[in-house]
Amino acid sequence: MNSTSKKIADGQLELTVELSKEDLQIYVDQAEDSIVKDLAVDGFRKGKVPKNQLRNHVGGQAILEQALQLAIDGSLAKMLSEQKIDVYQASDLKVAENTPEKLVYSVKLTLFPEVQLSPLASVKVARQEVEVKPEEINETLETLRSSRAVLTDKEGPAEKGDRVEVDFEVKENGKTIEGGVSKSHPITIGHNHFIPGFEEQLVGMKKEGTKTFTLVAPKDFANTEVAGKSLEFEVTMHDVKKVMLPELTDEFAKTLGTFENLDQLKTNIKDGLRQEKEQKEHDRVRLAALDEIIKTSKITIPEPMIAQQLDSMIEGFDRDLHQREMELGMYLARIGKTQEDLKKEWKPEAERQVKIALTIRTIAKDNNIEVTPEEVDEALNGLVQSVMVRDATAAGKLDIDRMRSQIASSLQRDKTLDYLEKICTRSV
Repeated sequence: MNSTSKKIADGQLELTVELSKEDLQIYVDQAEDSIVKDLAVDGFRKGKVPKNQLRNHVGGQAILEQALQLAIDGSLAKMLSEQKIDVYQASDLKVAENTPEKLVYSVKLTLFPEVQLSPLASVKVARQEVEVKPEEINETLETLRSSRAVLTDKEGPAEKGDRVEVDFEVKENGKTIEGGVSKSHPITIGHNHFIPGFEEQLVGMKKEGTKTFTLVAPKDFANTEVAGKSLEFEVTMHDVKKVMLPELTDEFAKTLGTFENLDQLKTNIKDGLRQEKEQKEHDRVRLAALDEIIKTSKITIPEPMIAQQLDSMIEGFDRDLHQREMELGMYLARIGKTQEDLKKEWKPEAERQVKIALTIRTIAKDNNIEVTPEEVDEALNGLVQSVMVRDATAAGKLDIDRMRSQIASSLQRDKTLDYLEKICTRSV
């Protein structure tokens, strides 16, 4: 087995690999062993079909196709390992010759860039103390009470605290805005989940009553497309229900789990909120440390890495739009932009995300931060069991090798971030 390489661009090589007849026979044998293992033929036990009869049952072409894939995968991995080539991505596979005597192929390799990090100990991020306030516990208790509310029909006008169902349409300059129509929309008046002033307009309305009114969206409104604009609303109320909330008693606490009294429930809520806040603080410290390290480090990113990250960001955005029953093409048409326009706008963030990933990878490599097979197996078994609990028929659908790889990457990332946080954190 021989190979040659040549530079085709900064951070990119073209690797050409040549395998002899003797090299290829190794992979033909592997292909036959793999096929035989799962082959069932009358007169033989599964996996026990003699190789001299194998071709009669599956055909020589099937064996050669599998052998070709094994040869390319195996030889490429061997060449990269022997030459210590740190590959980010392999692409543009081209088979120049494929005969019983010889296999010659080439592949384009995008390499991980050399990353020169500033000393980690020179970066210090202050950790903020985490505090759970009484009003936060009370807010959670109110949410729990709402989840156990009893609704009763109400004939009179809607009041604050009532749960109503309405149809509404929102227009700007007479044109319905995107996502501005909803039918039988449930609203609890006073929860203030809508544009400021909307829920107040519902007070006094009765079943099947209709009302039109105008509101100006705040300049800092979450929906930036209508922020600061005057909007016209048309609302029809179809249902009004009085909301009866349970009292906060020991008996109420017992209905929510293994709590003996209300104090135990409050303690549980406080602990949960604290854990959530502590995790957010961990994330903030780690991200702040990474940003500081990137500022003073030398990281040159190959364009293919940025392009792939941008593609991933576009795909994620498309999935988010689908969840909101929107299409990427229609969204882009409405805002008058193309995917390329988005990529230009998002490129700085894509570069930042790639630099973060490269920094984490380099810290792990420089400090020998690794994940043991036992750690991966433990996490994998837990995940598989969790999936099986939700769907007992899912076992045959799981891609275990892919799951193992993803788990290993995730565990190594977590270990690396733990290491970084210990070095870069200072108390206030």
